[in-house]
Amino acid sequence: MKTVGMAHQLEGLARLEGKRNYGLFCEQGTGKTWIGLADAERAFGLNKINALLVVAPKGVHTNWTRREIPTHLEAPYKAAAYLAGSKRALNAVKALSVEGGDKLRVMAVNIDALNHKEGFAVTRKFLTDHRAMMIVDESHRIKTPSAGCTKRVTTLGRLAIARRIATGTPLTNAPPDLFSQFEFLKPGMLGSTSYRAFVARYAELLPDDHHLMRHITTRMKQTNRWAANAMEAGTWQAPQLYARDASGAPRWRNLDELRELLAPLTYRVLKKDCLDLPEKIYQTRYFELSATQQRVYQRVKEELIVEVGDDLLSVHALAALMKLQQITSGFVNIEGEPVYISDDNPRLALLKEVITDQQGPFIVWARFREEIAAIMRLLEEMKVPAVQYHGDVKTKDREMAVDSFQSGAAMAFVGQAGAGGIGLTLTAAESAIYYSNDFNYGTRAQSEDRCHRKGTTKHVVYIDLCASDTVDEGIAAALQRKADTAAEVLGDNIK
Repeated sequence: MKTVGMAHQLEGLARLEGKRNYGLFCEQGTGKTWIGLADAERAFGLNKINALLVVAPKGVHTNWTRREIPTHLEAPYKAAAYLAGSKRALNAVKALSVEGGDKLRVMAVNIDALNHKEGFAVTRKFLTDHRAMMIVDESHRIKTPSAGCTKRVTTLGRLAIARRIATGTPLTNAPPDLFSQFEFLKPGMLGSTSYRAFVARYAELLPDDHHLMRHITTRMKQTNRWAANAMEAGTWQAPQLYARDASGAPRWRNLDELRELLAPLTYRVLKKDCLDLPEKIYQTRYFELSATQQRVYQRVKEELIVEVGDDLLSVHALAALMKLQQITSGFVNIEGEPVYISDDNPRLALLKEVITDQQGPFIVWARFREEIAAIMRLLEEMKVPAVQYHGDVKTKDREMAVDSFQSGAAMAFVGQAGAGGIGLTLTAAESAIYYSNDFNYGTRAQSEDRCHRKGTTKHVVYIDLCASDTVDEGIAAALQRKADTAAEVLGDNIK
């Protein structure tokens, strides 16, 4: 390698030696990419592999080929990144199979590209043509067994001679998140090839005679012909519902056993154990809903009805939480269009106060696009130079947004944590403001680490804007429970 690894990276490299299947559970900013590249370079030098496939989220996959590989890899290599729909990227990847000679061939592919016929085909051909190691970066993206992308990644994994998963947040919501990641590495690696059996082992489930289970079975029998036929044939498998405690949190079990299973299969690194980083500082700023918001909020909460002008629109119970959260930000999305509740927006007013107090560059994370639009309008009014990063921003403009913020040309970086909270380096930020959150712990943890990683020199302040006595407080409590469960499974509390 061109660069020298830190002590914890060298330890990780030593643990990977001779392993065909392994997990790097390293927190963001601790250098898991270096470990993966050093491992691949070693295997290439020993003639065990001649290629490396990296599957990663959009934007993260190009970071491997544009920044990480040129910076760190010493072995001769030829690298290309594939993006669905780009002929230039497709041609570059195809050239890997006919060019390069004795070089390590590296292909980086956006994980979403595997959902396209062409993306899957070109990736499969790359694996078929080479003796490849396969790394799934941010592997929590393949946590759902039934997802098409998970199935495709797992299928491709069977063509690789060595497999790695890498993420700092392997449990984004619950212990079952681990199952598919390890099935990619090797079927049955965590003791079972059955997801239902895995869930039953580590979660307390409602018994079949529970009233909710009886209701679901009856309802399915009445409304779903396939389910009714399966019941008659004796092949019906009832859904697995978690038992919950008094606070509504799922009840887990056998987590000590799961932690012991993971220990020899993974390398866990926490920033606090290996990097001399400033402490994170957390603050919560509360605000009250306006009278109009409170009236609309209560009606949705109690009656599942939203008033739009003179019309009354019903809200499905499953969508109610999202609608309630939108109301706390002064709008409701109806059929894809925002409907504003009133001219008052206490959340935005509080954000203006918080921004006024900022002395250095800052990030604002928000869940909804309408929130981002409102924030950008506010920053423009305040004459604060700002860039935005979300799904509607083109790839080249995303790169420019990051560069502008890191260089100091922009004071504010406004984005959705789901899009910008993974794989980016935003160490210019001195604070991160959470205008709103979702229930995904992985999204929150990953987004926090954008500005708290190697290169951070000042304390980072994390400020949550919270509407009192609303779903905001429930989201905060749920995120904390998920963080506690992940720490217990991964052994973070005993390091």
